[in-house]
Amino acid sequence: MTRRRRRHRGKATLAALAALLHGVRAHAVDWSAAAFVGHEQWLSPEIGGHGWVLLDARGRGLTRGGGDLHFFLNTETLQAGVENLPMGTPRLQWSAALRAEGAYAGLLPDYYTQGTMRPGSGFWASYAYAFTSLKWLPGGAHSVEFVGAARLWLFARIEGSTHPDLQMPPDAAVFEPRLRYTYWNLSSPGEEWQSQVAYPRVRGLAVGLELGADVRDNAQAWGAVRGIDDGRNHPGRVILMARQWLRAGAQIGPRVRVQLEESASWGDGEDDLTRPRAGGMNPYVVPIPGMPWASLLSERLLAAQASVHVRPSLRYPHEVGVAVAGGAFNDVRRIGALDTFGGAGGVAAFTDLRFGRWQVYARAGWAFPVAWLPGTHVSVLAGLGVRLF
Repeated sequence: MTRRRRRHRGKATLAALAALLHGVRAHAVDWSAAAFVGHEQWLSPEIGGHGWVLLDARGRGLTRGGGDLHFFLNTETLQAGVENLPMGTPRLQWSAALRAEGAYAGLLPDYYTQGTMRPGSGFWASYAYAFTSLKWLPGGAHSVEFVGAARLWLFARIEGSTHPDLQMPPDAAVFEPRLRYTYWNLSSPGEEWQSQVAYPRVRGLAVGLELGADVRDNAQAWGAVRGIDDGRNHPGRVILMARQWLRAGAQIGPRVRVQLEESASWGDGEDDLTRPRAGGMNPYVVPIPGMPWASLLSERLLAAQASVHVRPSLRYPHEVGVAVAGGAFNDVRRIGALDTFGGAGGVAAFTDLRFGRWQVYARAGWAFPVAWLPGTHVSVLAGLGVRLF
């Protein structure tokens, strides 16, 4: 490249940055922030638990056309990025972010089989992640988004816990393209989707479909202990996956509301780094009340949760109710039988209390007894959210 061309390209880049900064200066960014703290505790047949702390800040109106600055800290995960920046038209939006998670990525330090902990197979897992996306809004309730992402996985043994003969997963760089379609036809207030709300009150219908691939630079098999391989973690160099979700809700009279959450997954060549997490009652899992958080890792599943929400008094916005969840999951015994399926489910009683900008949650769950899951599985969850400003 000639020196003249380099100068021309440098001037063009500076001009683009100056235009963006001018838009930021000309329009005051409207900041909002929220916080949430929660803890889920399982009580039987073993005692254990995990908590999370979330701090979330969003600045709206980055430029004349819109766009957000978004920063959040979720326990050991940190992300910073730009979201929904119009690309000449509101129908085409660009986003990009950097994220890092340390030690507890995917809850991989915990390894559950049939609802009980097996400490020797857990290990520290961390990653650095970067993505950019382009979203198209063709009109109505539809959107299509393409995401290009790269991730660097890093692993380490837990001193005094990880089995010395465990074959660890190799550190790996991964290219993660995703194609997403979303139908979003909800009448719930926008505040229901802010970070202080752990369990949005859904009215209407939303459906999502994601197709993706992971392309790894190192697809070495892992997970064997003392040379005994359960055949469960033999990832392909190219992993294929499809995920689908649905959220629906309707008001039945002034006091009663019903809600449905459904999810499905299919994967080929996946391992425990990528499989969806099931078990627990928190917002980050496929729910199975009573079971420990992320005690099932399955890439082929179909699951749903139906709930009935009752307002004891029309004077206050509080809700109490009951939720029933269940589904079919592959390789429930975690022995590498990826073509076999088992059922799991449970029931939960809950409260969802709203005090203006504060939300208070409590849930208690019991897992249904099934042949592959010995013992009685009971858990509780508590959470507190607040809109800071």
